[in-house]
Amino acid sequence: MKKQTIAIFLVLMAVGLFSVSASAQRTHSVWTNDNGLVVQDPTTGCGYTSLTRFNMATSWTEPTPPNYPAEAHFRGVTRTLFTTVSCSASSFEFRLVRSSATDNDSITGRWNVYRNGTLVCNGCAGVAYGLSQPAGVGNYYKVYVDDPAYPGTENWLYSGTIDVRKDF
Repeated sequence: MKKQTIAIFLVLMAVGLFSVSASAQRTHSVWTNDNGLVVQDPTTGCGYTSLTRFNMATSWTEPTPPNYPAEAHFRGVTRTLFTTVSCSASSFEFRLVRSSATDNDSITGRWNVYRNGTLVCNGCAGVAYGLSQPAGVGNYYKVYVDDPAYPGTENWLYSGTIDVRKDF
């Protein structure tokens, strides 16, 4: 009987510890619905500000030692308008494929960028930041992705206005 009591106590203690550490996580989510600002394409040199569709959804959890790593999801899609012959109408998609670090304001990781359904930047380093702008809603955020095919950094840009932010 004494062994069963000790075993039950240890199980309850372990459950309590996991519950406390899970509740210590900070999770955030941000959405944008047709509220885009700009998309920059280094392959054409075009910066698009006339966007017919612009949607983004992201959620991420800040890492909490010792057992919870950075975890994040991001997907942004847009359709641009024709501006010049070299800057024709295109669709773009920015996808986070692996996160390496997160905090209240940013997500760092590896990104895939698609133009017109074709993968143009595969597993490129990048960061989304400005996700916690003061009061969140109504403020802008930016996603910069470094494309090794072009000199410099922050070659790709996807930026919009936060419509909804939730924290829990």
